[in-house]
Formats: sequence, C-alpha cells, structure tokens
Amino acid sequence: MLNQKFNSIETELNVMFLERKDAIRGLLVSLLAQQHVLLLGPPGTAKSALAENLCRRTGGGYFRWLLSRTSAPEELLGPISLKALEQDSYMRVTTGKLPEARIAFLDEIFKANSAILNNLLSILNERLFFNNGTPTQVPLETVIGASNELPEDREELGALWDRFMLRYEVGYVRDPRNFEKMLQGGTTAGVTIVTEAELAQAQTEVKAVDITRIMGLIPFLRQKMFEKGISVSDRRWKQSISLIQAHAWLSGRQQAQDDDLAILSHVLWQEPEQAVTIRQTVMALANPSIQEAQDLLDAAMEVWQIAISAAGVDGGNVTAQGAEANAKLKKISTRLTALRTESANAGKDVAVFDDALLQVAEKNKEVIQKCLGITV
Repeated sequence: MLNQKFNSIETELNVMFLERKDAIRGLLVSLLAQQHVLLLGPPGTAKSALAENLCRRTGGGYFRWLLSRTSAPEELLGPISLKALEQDSYMRVTTGKLPEARIAFLDEIFKANSAILNNLLSILNERLFFNNGTPTQVPLETVIGASNELPEDREELGALWDRFMLRYEVGYVRDPRNFEKMLQGGTTAGVTIVTEAELAQAQTEVKAVDITRIMGLIPFLRQKMFEKGISVSDRRWKQSISLIQAHAWLSGRQQAQDDDLAILSHVLWQEPEQAVTIRQTVMALANPSIQEAQDLLDAAMEVWQIAISAAGVDGGNVTAQGAEANAKLKKISTRLTALRTESANAGKDVAVFDDALLQVAEKNKEVIQKCLGITV
C-alpha cells in the first residue's frame, strides 16, 4: 500500500531527528493534505534540516529562504524581466523562486514585510501568484514556516499566522541518551523516496477518506473551544478536515475515526500556553486512553530520572532507589498494557501505547543495569 511508503519515511525521519515525532507526523500530514505547517523554536533545533530531508524524499522542487525586515519581493518571487519592461510589462522571472516550488521552507516567516506579505497570502491560501496582474496557479504543495518567536504584530500578521494550519514547538534534545546519540553523529536510516506521481495519488486517496464518523464531533469540540474562550477561525475548522483525513490515511484507514481528531491538538491553539489545555480537551474526545498513556509516560520519565541521578551520587542508597524505580516502572508498564488491550478491542490505533511501552522498557532496562548492577 502507498501509505506504507510514507510510514517508512516517518520511521526513517524519527531515527534521524530525535524527539521530533509530533512535528514529523505533522509535516507528512500537511504534505498529504496540502496544508502548511509552522515550527516554533530556537535556532539550532534542526528545523531547516528536517524540511530539506523531507523534500529530498518527495520529488524535489524545494525553495528555501531566510526572511528579514528588509527582504525584497525579488528574493522570493524573482527579479523583474528587463525584456518585459521594454514592452511596458511588469513581469517577474520566477525560475528557481517560490512561485515554482513544490515545497518551501521560509525561515523567520514573521519578519516578512508588507510588500512580501501581500503576495505571500494569496500563494499560501489560493495557490495563486499574480504576475503582471495575471493570476497564475502555482505548484506549491506545502510551506514549512519557521520562527524563533511568535508574531509581534498580530493585527498585521494575523492572516499569515492563520494560514499555518499545524503549529509545533520544537525544542532542544532533552533525553541524555538521545543527546549522546546526536553528539556521536546520530543514527543512519534508509532513504525511502516517493515520486511526484505517487504523492499526487496519495493526496487523491486522502481526499477520499470517509469522514462521516467524526463529523458530529467537530461542532461539539468547537463548543468546547468557545467555553474555554479560544477563538478558532471558520477557515481553520474547514481546512482541518483534510488534516484528519491525512492522519487517518497515514494510519492505514479509509474511514476517519475518533483517534484521528488527535491531530487537532496542533491546530486549535493560538498561544503556546493554550496547547496543554487543548490537547487534554481534544484527547478526552478522541481517545481518553491516549492522554492517560502520556501521563503514565511522563511519570515513568520522572521515576527514571530520579533513579539515574541517584546512581551518579557516591554513597547513596542506589540499590534501594533502583528497586523502587523498577517496581514503579513495571506497574506503569502493566497499566499501559491494559490500556493498549482496551484500545485494540475497541478497534482503535495502538501505536501510541506500543511506543510508550517501548520507552518505559528501555528506561527500566537502564535502571536495572545502572542501579541494580544486573545485565539485561
């Protein structure tokens, strides 16, 4: 099945770019749904490297640019044709520029000035570029925007902010073991390639995903957002359907189900501080077990951190700490297994539980080795 090739790309990217699972899934969903994604985070978090790697796997046609307050339209749209000027025509030469790109990475997107912004909005939303007043359809599949900060002027940049359907906060690597892997050069992975024709076919299949089952849940979720004082534009609600379809298709389903609403956790927030509340609200509707699994995983990380910290302290009761951590992690694994079984019996996606169980098992293995001195 074609979706398996995209699953392979997702797996390979997760091997190469550690602690980026949500963002990687979002990039693939946005590409399949022909929407745009925003990566928010400090410099040096592999935002551009991730975008470039994805593009190399999906047929090329990549445009990348770093915007600044003084960026000129020519930098993105191409220079004015001197030959056309001789004919009293104000035409741009777009070769190698944004109007001819399939995937674009625009760094510091919110530094776009008004001259660029006016052209950018129509390209992002309608896929139209006005060259000498003539609307031209552009081949753009998705724009990956990146920024170190939120837009300062929401009044001027609000429309641009709203064009990015998926929004992810990307930080530095947190897990010490992943940090060590990164320092050692990371892990190599295969390179699965999809052709332009395969991508077009996948996008066609995504549009055919049945959304009947989840349509009644969207108005309910919208009401919950109203109650929490979170305003979401009609355009975002409308276009979010394509993201749900893409999420379902990536999971191998031809019909969207409750679990696929999870992607909306990265769609509905306007301010970063809203993200946790929105995730809890969405997951309570999509699959409450997934939220419990995330809470259990967070608890396991805390238990592991305490035990490993004790192992590095001379004179500490490392064995007792390790035994306690081992017991707690086993209990967490038991509950995760029960949640997985419940979800499987209900016909829901169990990938989240499998991933959580694997992480807990790895943490417990490290605790047993470092705290109890037992080789597993």
